[in-house]
Amino acid sequence: MVEKESSVGKWQKEFFENIHLFKRSGMTEDEAKKILQKFLYLSSVTPMPPVMEVFKEPNLLESVGVYTSPEQRSREFMMEFLSPIMKQFTVEGVENLKAVKPLIGKYPVTLISNHLSHLDAPAIFHQLYNCSPEGKSIAEQLVFIAGRLAYEPDFTRLGLYMFGTLLVCSKRDMADNPSLSDLMTKINMRAFRHSQKLQSEGKIVAIFPEGTRSRDGRLMPFVETVYHYVANKVIIPISLEKTDKILPTTSLLFNQVNGKLVIGKPVLVGELSRKQMDSFPKEVEQLQFPEHGDKKQFLIDNLALLVGSNLNKHQHGTYRNLYKGDVPGKNILIKIPKEPEEKIVVIGASSMSIAVATLLANKDVLVYLYHPDQTYTEQCNTERRELKYYPLYKLPPNLVFTSDVEVLKTATLFIQGTNPWELINVYPEIQPYLNRNKAPFFNVVKGFTSTGLILDEVQNAFGLEDDRLGVIAGACYPDQIMERKISGFEIAASNATLIPRVQKLFTTGYIFPRPARIPTDVKGVQLGGALKTIYALAMGIVEGYFTQTLGGNVDNSLFHLSNRFLQR
Repeated sequence: MVEKESSVGKWQKEFFENIHLFKRSGMTEDEAKKILQKFLYLSSVTPMPPVMEVFKEPNLLESVGVYTSPEQRSREFMMEFLSPIMKQFTVEGVENLKAVKPLIGKYPVTLISNHLSHLDAPAIFHQLYNCSPEGKSIAEQLVFIAGRLAYEPDFTRLGLYMFGTLLVCSKRDMADNPSLSDLMTKINMRAFRHSQKLQSEGKIVAIFPEGTRSRDGRLMPFVETVYHYVANKVIIPISLEKTDKILPTTSLLFNQVNGKLVIGKPVLVGELSRKQMDSFPKEVEQLQFPEHGDKKQFLIDNLALLVGSNLNKHQHGTYRNLYKGDVPGKNILIKIPKEPEEKIVVIGASSMSIAVATLLANKDVLVYLYHPDQTYTEQCNTERRELKYYPLYKLPPNLVFTSDVEVLKTATLFIQGTNPWELINVYPEIQPYLNRNKAPFFNVVKGFTSTGLILDEVQNAFGLEDDRLGVIAGACYPDQIMERKISGFEIAASNATLIPRVQKLFTTGYIFPRPARIPTDVKGVQLGGALKTIYALAMGIVEGYFTQTLGGNVDNSLFHLSNRFLQR
């Protein structure tokens, strides 16, 4: 027995602990042992696909190619093996497959999905195969794009033989292996050409546009290298939830969880040939390229929205701020309003101004973020993200960066978001517009200038009237707002009648503003916000010292002190 165990690799020993899951699914202990032993056996004898030999002998690329055919024995076994594991998994949107079936073979079709786990490709195949006759037919035509590293572990290689695969090499793989970069480039070019051939034969190319597994379950930016696989194709969007809980990234132990796979409606992305468009079904939605701007980025972002629209809001990740944050339980995209309720100009490019502008875009308003640097504003608009503070987050369409001072003429609300040390670079040029347009002027940046409070300095330097001024501050920071974590603000204004209007604009499903206890105490709220920042800095220093030298928990100490103070 000891000799047998010593011959079993570390991952195999951990893997055999899955016997408990199979027994809970109704198998006897003997049946569970047999299916696990068979998995271990097939994993050990399933060979590397011939395409992997290319990395040892590059001259084999022409004869071997990059396509690996499915293997019937592996498919049949993996279907049996996955059934107990996927027992509590559900499929939604099965009715959408009926619209896909007539398109296969006539038009190029690509399936896209978010990527959470090594289990994703086998799970998609298994769930489609079992959900309906149309699903089975579609599953049998799937060819997954697979990275080189997916073939190497025994644990994952067996599952890849359930369906056809096309080998590709990621940018990271190429960077890590510079001596193979030329070969990898040839492999990628050949994979794309072969994918077109397969699609013309009725196969469906399946791809994970994130390029790798998400480690936290949230959508990552879709990589631009998928563009040619999805442009001018019919897209089947798949949204996966909780496959990472079935098979966590750090474990080989399966869990039965209530996950789901959602099949979205097919969408034609771009255009087909004129002949194909003449016969293309009118009922299938079409996503057309814009006349101006970065077409590639437009397409990639919209693919992410197709996948994200059927995910839980906590999975939206990079794309979270493209959905309305004040509509609970629904994924509703933010759109440019035909008749905006407000035209808000946020002045300055600070982390807080970006966060507040993104927050305000939840409403039916137009938000302009003004900064005099034209290169900066144009690049942010082109890429639909802010490049200095929050390059990972895509921004909503009704938020526009601009260096054109003319937008200040028609603003209905000004938000002061410039850092104190940048006031001199931003305000002199816009002073005449602020003096002529009497729209309310609210500050959201915490801190002091060299002479005092930010709002006081702006008012004194540029002659703004008292009854226009207000302040929005709170115990929150910009990252919280961008991540849509629950937080809040306090609002004060010299003219208290302005507060309900501003409060409504700032209220969403994750930000809850309220009037200050003394609604007109503009200086007090500014001081509170500024001192909060100083307090946070001081407590950070104290916590580091306290933990390092005394071994204590400063948060716990503060809680007890605060509780004692409140009891008094």
